[in-house]
Amino acid sequence: MNRRYFLYLTTLVLAATLSSQKSAISNQIKTKKKVIIIGAGIAGLTAARSLQNKGFEVILLEGRNRIGGRLWTSKKWKDAPVDMGASWIHGKEGNPITKLAKSANAKLFPTTYNNAIVYDTNGKVITEVRDNKLDKLQSKLEKIILKIQDNYSQPISLQQALEKELNWQNLSEIDRIDLEYLLNTIIEHEYAADTSKLSAQYFDEGKEFDGNHLLFINGYNVVTDYLAKGLNIKLNHLVQEIRYDSQGVNIKTNQGNFKANAVIVTLPLGVLQKNIVKFSPSLPTNKIKAINSLGMGILNKLYLRFPSRFWTKNYDWIERISPKKGQWSEWVNLESALKIPILLGFNAGKFGNQIEFWKDEKIVEDAMKTLRSIFGNSIPNPQDYQLTRWNSDQFTFGSYSYYAIGSTPQHRRELGKPIGKQVYFAGEATSLDYPATVHGAYLSGLRVAEEL
Repeated sequence: MNRRYFLYLTTLVLAATLSSQKSAISNQIKTKKKVIIIGAGIAGLTAARSLQNKGFEVILLEGRNRIGGRLWTSKKWKDAPVDMGASWIHGKEGNPITKLAKSANAKLFPTTYNNAIVYDTNGKVITEVRDNKLDKLQSKLEKIILKIQDNYSQPISLQQALEKELNWQNLSEIDRIDLEYLLNTIIEHEYAADTSKLSAQYFDEGKEFDGNHLLFINGYNVVTDYLAKGLNIKLNHLVQEIRYDSQGVNIKTNQGNFKANAVIVTLPLGVLQKNIVKFSPSLPTNKIKAINSLGMGILNKLYLRFPSRFWTKNYDWIERISPKKGQWSEWVNLESALKIPILLGFNAGKFGNQIEFWKDEKIVEDAMKTLRSIFGNSIPNPQDYQLTRWNSDQFTFGSYSYYAIGSTPQHRRELGKPIGKQVYFAGEATSLDYPATVHGAYLSGLRVAEEL
C-alpha cells in the first residue's frame, strides 16, 4: 500500500472516531443523569457538590428545616455561636476538613488534650504523685488493650476483657475509680459508648490525623453553608420509601414523589436501625446484618454561660475524677476561643442517655453540683444554657457509630456497598478508615460520588 494513501485512510478513521466520541459526549450532556441524595449533612452535601461539578442533576432531600445534619451550629447566643454536634477538626495535619475550612474562610482555634487540669474526687487539683500514678495506669491500660486485641478472637466487650486481665474484683476502690475515670474520658467519650458495649477487638479500629484539634470559632456551619451554595436542597422533606429497580429510583416523601436514575442514602446509622424509611425491594441480607451489628453511640453536650469566669483560664480542658463513673468528668473552657465565659460539659453512653429523660433544670442543677464541688458554693449560677438530646432526635437516634460487640470492619464495608447501579450509601458509619468523624463522612461523600 502506498504510504501516503495509508496515512490518508488513518486520518479518516481518526476523524470518524473523534466524531463518534463527541456525539456520545453530546448525548450524555443532553441526557444528564439525575441523582437524588437523602440527607443534607456533610456526606450528602459533599457528594452533591462533587456530582454537580461533573454535570449531574442533583436534588437533596432533607427532613429537617435546616442543613448540616449532625453539624449544627446554634445561633441562640448571637455573640457566641456554639456547635451542638461536631465541634472540632480532629488532627489538622493532612485533614481534608482543614483545607475545606480554609476555603470557607473559617476562623479556627487550636486546642490540645494535653492542656488539661485534673481535679480529684475531693475537688482539689490532683497532686504530682497522683498525676504520675494516673500516667502509669494509662500506659498499663494501653498495653493491656493491645494484648487483648492480639489474643482475644471471640467477640467480647472491652469491659469484660479488662475485668479478666485486671482481676477487677480485687481492685481497691481508688484504683477502680481511677480506671473508670481513664476509661470514660479516653475511650467512652471518644467512641460514644460504655466499655460494656464496645468491641474489645475493634473499638478503636481506624486511622487518625496528626496535629492540634481545631475548634470553629463561628461554628461548623461555616463549612456546610459553603458546600451548600448553588445546590438544589429541599428542606422539610421526610423520606418515607425508596423504590428501586433497573430503571431507576422512586422516592416517596411527605411532600410528593421524586424520580431519578440513582439515589445516595446518607441517613445516620440510628435511623437505618429504626427501619423508618422503607426500601422496596428490601435491603440485601448482608446490609441489614451490617446495620444491626454496628452500634449507634451517644455523646451529649451542655453549654453553660456565666456572667464571669471562675475557673483557671489557661487550660483547654477541665477534668474531674468522678466518684460515679461517667458523670460530668470532662469540660471544655471556651472562653479562650469565644472571649465569653462558657463551659462545655460532655456525657457519653449510659449516663449520657439517662439524662435525656431529665428536665433541663435537673440537668443544669446536676452539672452545677459537680462544678461547685470543684470551685466552691460561691460560684455564680449560669445566665443561660444550651443542651442536646441526640438519642431522642428522630433524625439521628444517636450521635455517631461505634464498633459494638461482634461487629467488624466488614460490616462498615458492607454498609457502604451500592445496590446495583441505583442505590448508594455514604456517611460516617460507612467509613473504614475514619468512622465517627466529620472527615470520615466528608470522604465518604467523595467516595460515593466517584462510584457514581
